[in-house]
Amino acid sequence: MNVNSIASPQQSSFYSKNISVKSEEKSVFPLSETVENMEQKDSSAIYKELSSRYDVRNATFEEITEMSKALYGVGKISFKEHAALTFDFDKATNYLKRHAPGYIAADFDMYETFANSAGQRDWIAEFEARASKDFKYGNLIGYQSKMKVLNILERLSR
Repeated sequence: MNVNSIASPQQSSFYSKNISVKSEEKSVFPLSETVENMEQKDSSAIYKELSSRYDVRNATFEEITEMSKALYGVGKISFKEHAALTFDFDKATNYLKRHAPGYIAADFDMYETFANSAGQRDWIAEFEARASKDFKYGNLIGYQSKMKVLNILERLSR
C-alpha cells in the first residue's frame, strides 16, 4: 500500500462485486399507467378546491399549513416548497428571544408583514417581501425558492 500516493493503484473496489446487468423490456413505470394517474390527479382540481376553501390573502399560518399538506400529499409541490410554507416563524421568533445571546427587542418579529388580530395575513405579500429581501441581500437561491412558493400561492388565489 502506497500511503503517499494521491491516487490508489487499486483498480476495483473491495466493497462491490462485478455483475453483469441484463436489460429487461419491462419498465417500472409503464407510460400508459403514468398518463392515466396524471389524468386522475388533475392539478387544477386540487388548486380550485383549496382556493374555494381558503383565501391566501387573508389566511392564518394553520390554514397555509393545511393547504401545503394537501398539495404535498398529492405531489403537487416539492418537499422544499412544503417546508418553506410550513416553517413556523412564530416559534422561531420566540426561540430566538429566549435563547439568542445578547439583547433582542420585545417587538422583534421574523415575519416581513403584519398579521391582523385573528392571526391572518396576506401570504402573497409576505412571500413577495421575503423574496425582495433575499434579492436585496444577494441571496439568489433564496430568492428563486421564494418565487416558486409565490407562484404556488398566486395559483391558489385564483
